[in-house]
Amino acid sequence: MKANKGVSNEKIKIIPLGGLEHIGMNITCIEYEDSIIVIDCGLSFPDEDMLGVDLVIPDVTYLKDNIEKVKGFVITHGHEDHIGGIPFLLQVVKIPFIYASPLACAMITRKLEEKRLTNATHLIRIDDEYQIKTKYFNIGFFKTNHSIPESLGIIINSPNGRIVSTGDFKFDLTPVGDPADFQKMSFLGETGVTLLLSDSTNAEVPTFSKSEKQVAYAVQEEFRKTEGRLIVATFASNVHRVQQIVEAAVKLNRKILVFGRSMENNIQVSRQMGYIKAPDSFFISNNEAKKLPDNEILILCTGSQGEALAALSRIANGTHKFVKIKPGDTVVFSSSPIPGNASSINVVVNRLFRAGAKVLVNTAFNNLHTSGHASQEEQKLMLLLTKPKYFFPVHGEYRMLKIHAELSQEVGVPKENTFVLSNGDSI
Repeated sequence: MKANKGVSNEKIKIIPLGGLEHIGMNITCIEYEDSIIVIDCGLSFPDEDMLGVDLVIPDVTYLKDNIEKVKGFVITHGHEDHIGGIPFLLQVVKIPFIYASPLACAMITRKLEEKRLTNATHLIRIDDEYQIKTKYFNIGFFKTNHSIPESLGIIINSPNGRIVSTGDFKFDLTPVGDPADFQKMSFLGETGVTLLLSDSTNAEVPTFSKSEKQVAYAVQEEFRKTEGRLIVATFASNVHRVQQIVEAAVKLNRKILVFGRSMENNIQVSRQMGYIKAPDSFFISNNEAKKLPDNEILILCTGSQGEALAALSRIANGTHKFVKIKPGDTVVFSSSPIPGNASSINVVVNRLFRAGAKVLVNTAFNNLHTSGHASQEEQKLMLLLTKPKYFFPVHGEYRMLKIHAELSQEVGVPKENTFVLSNGDSI
C-alpha cells in the first residue's frame, strides 16, 4: 500500500501476534513509523497434549521490544479469546490506554481486580459512534452481531489507506440484541476499504448460520418437556445465550443455581449492565435449592467443552461439592465442540449417562446451539459490503484461513491481493 502525498514513504505494517492457525489468542498490531495500535489481546485454552497447562497466552516479544511505540489497545468485544490476555500482558508490557465497550470494560475491570492491576492502565469506554484520533490513525467503529452484546468492528484510517477489522461477527436478521450496522458497512465499501481483516472461524460451514432466536425457542421447549432437574452447560462468555436460558427459567418458574467462577462473574457483570434480566429471587443458594422440588430447579454451569476442572466435569465424575447426578436429571449442552475438545466432551457425556442423567447435545434437529460466527455466505456478504482491495483472513486454523481466502476470490478479490499468514508474519 502506497503512502498518500505529503506523508512519509514508510508503509504501514500489519503484524498478527496471535489468532492465526488456531482458534483463540487474538492479537494484531497495526504499525506506522513510531506508532502501534493493537487490536484485541486474547488467550486460548491448551491442547490435550499440553498437560499441566491451564491457559495459553500470545508471544508478545515484539511489543516488549517496541514498547515506546505502543499507543493503546482497541478491543472488539468481551470474549476470553479477545480480552483474556490483558492481565498477563500488563505484567510485562505497559499499555497506556485500552478502548473497549462498557460491557467489555466491566469484564476487563473484573480481571484486573483479581490480579490487583486496576491502576496499571486507563480503560476508556467506547461505542460505535466513538472516534480515536492519534498522530497517524483515525479510528472508528461499527456494530456487529455476535454472541455477546456490544460487539464492534474497527475502522482504521491510516496514511496508507483504510483498514477494517470485522472482529467476530455473523449476520443475524433476528438478533437477540441490537442489529448490525449494514448501512455503515456499505458506506465503507462505497468510500473505499484498502484492507479487510475478517473472522474465518466458520469458513468450512456453507450457507448462513442460524439465528439466536431459533435457539431461544428450542431452549424453552426443552425446559417445558423436562420434569426433573435441568442442568445447562454453555460458554460463560456467551451472554446472549445465558440471557435466553435465564429468561426461560423465569418464564417456567425454575430457580437458578450458578456454578463456575467465570459463569458467576459474567452473570454478575451482565446483570449490572442490564443485559441479563431476572428478579433477584430467581438466583438462589444451594441451601435454598434443597427446599425446592426438582422441577423448579435449573443449574447453570461451566464445562460445555469438557474442561477437567469446570463445574460440569466435577458434577459428572461425582466430585462436585453440592451437585450429585440422580435419575431424572436432564443435562443440556447449549454449545458445540471447539476443535480438539470432542474427546473431552465425550468423556463427560458418558459419565453423565452412567450416573443416570439424560443428556442432550446440539444437533441439526434440536437447535440447542448456534454459532456466533459467520458461515460462508455471511463471509461473502461482508466482502461484498466492504469491497476491500486487499484481504487478510484472521481468527481461524490454517485450513479455515485458506478457504476464506478462496471465498474472497469468488466474490472478486484478486488472488494476488489475499494474504494467508502465520503468527509473527507481517504485511
